Amino acid sequence: MRSVSSPPVSLLEEWRERPDKAPLREFLVLGCAPDLPFLETAVFPAARGLGARVAVLGDAGHAPHGEAGARQAGHGYHHGAASCPGAFRPELILLLGDDACRVAVGPGGPAWPGGEDADGPWTVVATDGGASHPLLADLADWLEALPDAVAVTPWWTSHLRHVADLLLELHCRAPAFDAEEAKEGADVRLAHNLRRPLIDQLPLGPVDELRLPAASLDPQGEAPRLLRDRLLPVTTVPGVRRDASGHAETGPPHGTLVEWREGDVWHRFAGSPGLTPESLAHAVGEPGDGPARNCELAVLATVTAPALGPGPDPSEEEPPAAVRPPATPAPATVHDGPPAARPADAPPPLSGEYGTTTLFGDPSTARRFEQDIARLRELGSEETEFPTVADCRWTLGPELTRLAFGPLAADEGEGGGRGGESGPAVLPDGAREQAREWIGGLAHRLASEKDTGDPTRVRPWSPPTSLLVTALHLRLLAAGAWDEDDYGWRAVTADLLGVLHAADRPADGDLPGDQEERLDAVIAVCVSLLGLHGEFEGPEADPVAAAAWRLGRAAVARALPERAADLCLPAGRRGAPVAAGTDVEALGERARSVPDPVAEAHRALAAAHLPGTYEDGVWHLAGEFSNPQAACAKAVTVVAGLPGDLWPGPVLARARGRGAGVPCFMAWHRPLLVRQRGRQWTAFRILAPATPLATFQSGAPRPTAQDEQARRDLGPLLTEAGVDPLHLFFLLRD
Repeated sequence: MRSVSSPPVSLLEEWRERPDKAPLREFLVLGCAPDLPFLETAVFPAARGLGARVAVLGDAGHAPHGEAGARQAGHGYHHGAASCPGAFRPELILLLGDDACRVAVGPGGPAWPGGEDADGPWTVVATDGGASHPLLADLADWLEALPDAVAVTPWWTSHLRHVADLLLELHCRAPAFDAEEAKEGADVRLAHNLRRPLIDQLPLGPVDELRLPAASLDPQGEAPRLLRDRLLPVTTVPGVRRDASGHAETGPPHGTLVEWREGDVWHRFAGSPGLTPESLAHAVGEPGDGPARNCELAVLATVTAPALGPGPDPSEEEPPAAVRPPATPAPATVHDGPPAARPADAPPPLSGEYGTTTLFGDPSTARRFEQDIARLRELGSEETEFPTVADCRWTLGPELTRLAFGPLAADEGEGGGRGGESGPAVLPDGAREQAREWIGGLAHRLASEKDTGDPTRVRPWSPPTSLLVTALHLRLLAAGAWDEDDYGWRAVTADLLGVLHAADRPADGDLPGDQEERLDAVIAVCVSLLGLHGEFEGPEADPVAAAAWRLGRAAVARALPERAADLCLPAGRRGAPVAAGTDVEALGERARSVPDPVAEAHRALAAAHLPGTYEDGVWHLAGEFSNPQAACAKAVTVVAGLPGDLWPGPVLARARGRGAGVPCFMAWHRPLLVRQRGRQWTAFRILAPATPLATFQSGAPRPTAQDEQARRDLGPLLTEAGVDPLHLFFLLRD
């Protein structure tokens, strides 16, 4: 993210100087009253020369230039007008190519951008090399929704949505930029008032300092009062922008530039809205006639330094003392105690203030939240420490921290009670399908990380984000997102159970103990839910419930139910799946009273001199073997033979060969055994009382199936064991 003062000219010059000479596909200009003669003379010819289709949309009630001044409108470029209950004031310039994009959002002015007096700076977000940026997804959503909120011609409806589709296809679905670029520009998002007032999209305070433009500062005005009530600043001061020579700029600004500080971090709200109630306190889509409702566009960003200087410079010329007006002290609002200091190494906060209502009902907000979560989960290195609950408050915000940590957030002073938003008691019918698809896709995305990520990399934000997404899912369940006879929620819950299990007790052991307790308790809630419609063990065991029991049993035994009391929710609809606190307690007693089959199998394998680890349903035997086939046969025989049918389902084991030896994999559940050696798949039938160990001691028996048929025979064993075939495929390729 950067600032420029004359975006059409500077951005086109920058595009013309690209080494790859890539063509420009779309050049879109939106403004309250764009200077058409200037644009026709100095800008549009350059854009068309780069191959772009040029289109300009202005406000129907603010057209300062007559036909004599704008001679090419309608034939040299596409021109249109928009109308709404107030003024159409977005100031936007979009340059869109095949693998590059430039978005400029500015304050505009009566006749931008044709001269030295154009108000600036404009905020520019740039991507190259086919990369993506969260703001592009915001812009695509806004362009898609704009024709429904303001009146435009059918051609403009089609064109705006065509550009939105191009943004999604070419950029929003592209890979994110690299880590360095993410540090410099990811914390930027678009703010508009098509559905919600802009004031509601600013973060909740308190903040240390609020700076408002001195030229438009009316301490008693309604807009400054709205900002102070929202941000709760310790101090409010007037600020001034200075030109290149250092002199304060004069005259009322046409847009908004508001900045505030939290600790050492500065945030900016800049764009077309003026410091008026019409711009800040109303949404275009509000029902009824009511007051004027401008259509506005702005940017919320974290910046390295403020653009507004603190008050006038004493060195500037002042009137003589005899005629100088009385000084007016800077308005200030003081609250009890300053806000807590932000941790120095905390990552940037999420790009918005999220809650269950907006996440479940607004697709664009949900998409931005998903991008924020993905950004957080990518952070980390070998020396990264796990964040505390207090750290999470700064990055996730108070509400999401309470959702993720429940009673722990209350313990940290984040509020009392049940420790989070209650969420919607009943989810509206119109939001149920979207919410189901969104949370299912997000859960699957998190669950797939273990197949694609670096297993040695420490991901310190994995535990809090895993807890947060699971808490959102459990609230969706309670709110009735799924019909009573729709069991699709079980796959989502199983995915999140795997994510929580991966986050619980990481290898480096640095996860705070209270967070381990929260993870164990939330795992217990998920296992309890998956046991609502099937047995965990025995001949009638449900495959999904049995796999959850095997995966989470140790955590269930350790769990303190009170650590997840906020997730034992009442049902908002008939048949909504919820876990009662008594059910979680009873499940913990069961896990503690019956031997843990995984722990017993560990002991039995160690006694058989075959130590190993159990991950994702497969036993990985430690070390290398001169005869991996014999080691696998012995391992599956030992585990399947645990006393008391402790391991009633399939046993999967893998052993590595010594040196260049061929590894071996076996899946065994009497009477079927499926083996892979190298690239060869073979299936066998081993009838009682024979065992795999005894059978393979004297060489391999005659197979009953090979290759493709043997792989098909493996399918039911994987389903019963709860093992993802795709995950196993990648595992066996390693």
